[in-house]
Amino acid sequence: MKQQALRLPLWADLPTFDLHLDQLLLLVNEYVEPITGEVVTKTMLHNYFKLKIIVPPVKKRYGRVQLAGAIVVALLKSVFALGEIKQGFDVVAKGHAPQKAYDNFAVIFNQETMAKTPQAVPHITATSKDAVDQLIQVQYAAVQAVLYWLAAKSQLQDLVVPAKTELAKNDQRPDA
Repeated sequence: MKQQALRLPLWADLPTFDLHLDQLLLLVNEYVEPITGEVVTKTMLHNYFKLKIIVPPVKKRYGRVQLAGAIVVALLKSVFALGEIKQGFDVVAKGHAPQKAYDNFAVIFNQETMAKTPQAVPHITATSKDAVDQLIQVQYAAVQAVLYWLAAKSQLQDLVVPAKTELAKNDQRPDA
């Protein structure tokens, strides 16, 4: 994958106007598909809203909160169960405004994709840091999980493609 594709927009880069579902879907996939190789569908978004993982829209109008939520869910769903993502969103929402929570995630993601290898973070306990620092640690660990998943997926692809090429070469050889 290209390094530039592994970058999330910050809150300020997201559209400031309301979106229709098709526009939301288009933007989510524009940001996420180059990273994961997977497409988010309308059905998936409807499920996220129905399960209240992402704040439902007002009068079928989607804003930054829904767009940012959909981007994060689309990245995390390959690593975490939807129930775990909802729990994480609920906890983070209590400690941060949506803008701050999303920007924390995006900044961590963007910084870590620029690093050659993901860095381990020591576990922060309630006695060593306040709850906000613990929330940031959870976000950091979630980004790490996504990046390790992407690395494993890429490495597997690197193994599969040469194997398929070798099989194709063997199929083209005339029998002696």
